[in-house]
Amino acid sequence: MDPHTSTTAMPGKWQRIIRDRWVLRGGVVVILVILLWSARRPILRSVGDLLIRTDQLHHADALYVLGGSPIDRTLEGMELVRAGYASSITFTGESPNEVLQLFAIDSSEAALGARVAMLSGFDTTRIQLLKRGTSTFEEAEAVRDRTLALHQDTIIVVTTEFHTRRVGQVFRKAMTGSGITVIVHAAHSMHYDADHWWHSEEGLLMVNNEYMKLMYYAIKH
Repeated sequence: MDPHTSTTAMPGKWQRIIRDRWVLRGGVVVILVILLWSARRPILRSVGDLLIRTDQLHHADALYVLGGSPIDRTLEGMELVRAGYASSITFTGESPNEVLQLFAIDSSEAALGARVAMLSGFDTTRIQLLKRGTSTFEEAEAVRDRTLALHQDTIIVVTTEFHTRRVGQVFRKAMTGSGITVIVHAAHSMHYDADHWWHSEEGLLMVNNEYMKLMYYAIKH
């Protein structure tokens, strides 16, 4: 074989090898993209599902409805009392409601939840207020102090479904060493669809913000 011909043929051979490798890698990438696109719904659903963690219900000494989303959470708390899981509802939260502030109405989150219950015909003798807490952590501390003062040992905490994992973590950490059992229960949100949260801007913001809060509490508390 002519040495010159052999030498000039080598670069062409390596070029073909390199080209074939890039074609193969490109094909793999395309296949992965297709697979991910096909599986996007269960993947995105799992991302949202990770935020939801609830406990099995049983009778408790007290039931707390956390501040925020007063309609969703209050209605669920009322149903639990009517079902016999607790004898009354204690509403938490001292933060004034932002919407009511626009109309110069001073009302805490706790008072707003109680107002929803009363307008729904709930027995006012079964309503209590704990106007403490501007964050989940502060609410957990307030609930712990009250539970210990009342010599209770089992509580139900009602929050919106996509908050349940974080609320459970925060409350259980606050109750460490107290002997208090925390049962976290989810209230369905009128504004959050667990099956299609990524279809709306509101759902995207809710999930994003909740993951940010999970990281914040993991670092700070």
